[in-house]
Amino acid sequence: MREQRALGQVFVRRGVLTPEVLEGVLAQQAEKAQPLTELLIQSELATDASIAQALAVECGLGYLEKVDADAIDASVAMRLPIGYARSHRLLVTGEDETTVHVVCADPLDTAALDDIRATFGKRVSARVAPAPVIVDAINRVFERGATSAELKSEESSGDDDEVDILDSDDDAPIIRWVNSLFSQAVRERASDIHIEPEDREVVVRFRVDGQLHVSKRASRQFMSAVVARVKIMAGLNIAEKRLPQDGRISLKIAGRGIDVRVSTIPTSREHERVVMRLLHKTNTLLGLDELGFSPRDLYLMHELIERPNGIILVTGPTGSGKTTTLYACLNRINRPNINILTAEDPVEYELGGIHQVHVQPKIGLTFASAMRAFLRQDPDVIMVGEIRDLETAEIAIQASMTGHLVLSTIHTNDAAGAFTRLIDMNVDNFKVRSTVIGLLAQRLVRILCDECKEPYEATPHELEQLGIDPAATERRLNRKVGSAYRAPGVEYVPPGWLGPEMPTFHRAVGCDACNGSGYIGRRGIYELLMADDDVGQLVMAKSDAQSIKRAAIANGMDSLRDDGARKVLAGRTTVEAVLAATQEDSYD
Repeated sequence: MREQRALGQVFVRRGVLTPEVLEGVLAQQAEKAQPLTELLIQSELATDASIAQALAVECGLGYLEKVDADAIDASVAMRLPIGYARSHRLLVTGEDETTVHVVCADPLDTAALDDIRATFGKRVSARVAPAPVIVDAINRVFERGATSAELKSEESSGDDDEVDILDSDDDAPIIRWVNSLFSQAVRERASDIHIEPEDREVVVRFRVDGQLHVSKRASRQFMSAVVARVKIMAGLNIAEKRLPQDGRISLKIAGRGIDVRVSTIPTSREHERVVMRLLHKTNTLLGLDELGFSPRDLYLMHELIERPNGIILVTGPTGSGKTTTLYACLNRINRPNINILTAEDPVEYELGGIHQVHVQPKIGLTFASAMRAFLRQDPDVIMVGEIRDLETAEIAIQASMTGHLVLSTIHTNDAAGAFTRLIDMNVDNFKVRSTVIGLLAQRLVRILCDECKEPYEATPHELEQLGIDPAATERRLNRKVGSAYRAPGVEYVPPGWLGPEMPTFHRAVGCDACNGSGYIGRRGIYELLMADDDVGQLVMAKSDAQSIKRAAIANGMDSLRDDGARKVLAGRTTVEAVLAATQEDSYD
């Protein structure tokens, strides 16, 4: 109310209203909760032109009766989202080395002008025009810009119309800073970028090979400008700072296409926190034989995905490579005579020959509704991003029982836990037993840099940490290997150590090739549980996950820790990396 009265006093000083009329209008405004300017125009007490002229004089700014939309560079104006431009009734008309020029209907909207200053990294020079004149100019400029973009898209192929940010000649310091941030992240193989407000500075952290480290720092005064730039690139509302937002950016960096998923949340430090996940369009999908499976598990995975029906579940925490494994499975069986449909959130990679659906729960397109529709599309194989509720689980079981192969993920700590998770969802245990044919738990461990890794003799304590000692190895070497785990022509190599001498392990050192970390990249460690008869009897009895796991290990399953130990012995990773990714296994 106080702001509306102050605005009314401006109109009184500039002769638009008398004090008596203002008091009556303010009473109506308080009753209707309507902006003062809208009420004045509806009541025909003022016009858009008289309001704009009064504000221009009050603020000492130039006034425009008309805006020449044809003279405005659309590429500059469109650096603000059209929704933001319309809601704030302002239009960027041009820029030079030091100044961005704006025409606006309300020069008292200082927050919007501050956003433009932050976005362009330059001082703002504003002129005032009537609101309808500005809205008309916005529509004409953005329509012309959209048409131009479409023509460029038709003239080019693929992503050739994207400007490589390394070739950008933009002089705005904030834009250069954000571009360099993306460039550095790609150069350092970062999967995520965190932009975080602190008390006196902005901290940027990169996640590389699963580990976060501080990469950049900047003065806190630049936080608003950096966030505004990222939000504009992602098509987000830069005026909305109270609610979380999600968006996407498509970039080209050093000739490589990059998709960036952007997430913002408000914090108690009066600024928003931004996290961006980088997905490389040009990354080639790995095949099953490149994921790091042991020879026996690789054979068993091939056998599972060639079955005509059943459910295969991949389990593990977020970021453990489940989607990569599922895509590798689909690529393996992707043939013209097989109809493959997927429901994903989001679709991370476009797969030729496979029909992919991006679920959108806000409009009712959930995993369950997508799968229900898939059953009417004559599928052979269905992949659903995650089984997270009873409805999705029941449809997956129905699909399996009617002759379809279903691949999905589920969140549990290990492979055996997936059985109990489904039963906890109230899925009938006999349905679980008759449909689930294999469960794969996985984690990602950091891989040693071949340029600088250093050999050393393992200690008894390290062997104990990995579950390796002569007595345990002999016992597990001679254990029964169930038929579900036998691979013709593949000799089983126990994940243990035999011999009178200590084995050789390797430690991380650090060099220029690995940016001093001692590691380059990550690979999976796996726990493949085959649903054999012994496991099936325990599922029917609703036994706990640990009992199921013990039975699977007794019949030949290698645990996550076992597979990690095998990779330590092969000199691929370290004891520390395996211990960080796994929990201690019990075999008793």
